[in-house]
Amino acid sequence: MKSIDRQDVLVIGGGVAGALAAVAAARMGAKTMLAEEMGFLGGSMTACGTGPMMTFHAGDTQVVQGLGEELITRLKAKGLSPGHTADSTGYTYSVTPFDVEGMKRELELMALEAGVTLLYHANAIGVRKEGTNLEAVRLYSCGHTFEVEADIFIDASGDADVIAMAGVPFDKGRASDGRDQPMTMNFRVDGVDIPKVRALMKSDRALFPLLVDKPGLEDKALRLSISGMYDLMRKAMREGDITFDRDVVLVFETNHPGEAIVNMTRINGEDATDPLSLSRAESEGRRQVWELLAFLKRSVPGFENIRLLFSGPKVGVRSSRRMRGLYTLTADDVLAGTKFEDGISAYGYPVDVHSSDKGGDTTSTFLAWGDYYLIPYRCLINDVVPNLMAAGRNISCTFEAQASTRTSPSCCALGHAAGCAAALCAAQGIQPGELSVPTLREALRGQNAFLGE
Repeated sequence: MKSIDRQDVLVIGGGVAGALAAVAAARMGAKTMLAEEMGFLGGSMTACGTGPMMTFHAGDTQVVQGLGEELITRLKAKGLSPGHTADSTGYTYSVTPFDVEGMKRELELMALEAGVTLLYHANAIGVRKEGTNLEAVRLYSCGHTFEVEADIFIDASGDADVIAMAGVPFDKGRASDGRDQPMTMNFRVDGVDIPKVRALMKSDRALFPLLVDKPGLEDKALRLSISGMYDLMRKAMREGDITFDRDVVLVFETNHPGEAIVNMTRINGEDATDPLSLSRAESEGRRQVWELLAFLKRSVPGFENIRLLFSGPKVGVRSSRRMRGLYTLTADDVLAGTKFEDGISAYGYPVDVHSSDKGGDTTSTFLAWGDYYLIPYRCLINDVVPNLMAAGRNISCTFEAQASTRTSPSCCALGHAAGCAAALCAAQGIQPGELSVPTLREALRGQNAFLGE
């Protein structure tokens, strides 16, 4: 194959973190390439059926803005998202539904308009270093193995693949035994009788415990989010209709009325960084999808006539490797609403830990209403391979803190910040650790990012 020119910035992974990192870097004049293993962008939201985005807000304050908000504005203008709307599960402040195909295309358009070189069907398989510096990432695509050199690298792979290959220390799973949060195979259905479910929310509110003290919340939701029916789930498990542990009916209407994402499978004890284990997770996820489809049609009002549109097509991973950076964000930092001086993104989502054990429980610990925390720039950089940055759920944080930082709006803001920093470093010929944080924060504010002011 033809040789590939050296890049100023190479981003590995085209989820929202990687895609927006590439857009940010290219808009600031950096010669930027984005390598993605699939043939489209969007990562878990387009390849794993994850949705809606949750949440851009902390109370009445929109704390994720910048490129993430630009993406939603563009989708909304084309009828591909209703925009931010009330979370009628009662769990958090807002949700942002979207059209999956629209998300793929809009991220791609943003990248192409910015001048990003897209390299699809490309898997990172190795690295080349000179001293402590990363010089090139080795990629495999279409039967070819080749290297791409760059000045600054951003690992937005989710699983910190390049970080691990480059020898940067990382953590994985919870501290006690290394187990990660369970994986989930989401699936999408149509034919949901949304008016019937809305009526049920009013007539039998006890079925939806998070709504009991929130009268009329579902009326504010442009698309319905559903969480509850715990007794129904327990009955189905007792009678063998559901053969795995899960505690809740959890369904989110998409951009299209009557179409919904089902977030209910629970695949525990598998490892997203182990090939055979990940393969088992894919198979088990699909098995659970068909079991849940039958349960929903038979037992849940409003779902009698649903039709399966797709599962996955890739299992969703909540947690795996996390880079050890210059600072490790903790759950205490999150829950205290810590505003770090080198903060480069803000977020207000709770610490949302899905049980790593056999049980189907989820433990949620909330910030004070409307409070948010800032993620420090130091969580994106390290001093072992100094020109390699992290963006997305693989930043430097504890297992518990990642249960907040991992969700898609946060990843949008983290990608925006990483791309902006990488472009500034490439232009100045410096390492990320040498970058002036006030300069970075000023640049981000100029691009409409919210940094807590």
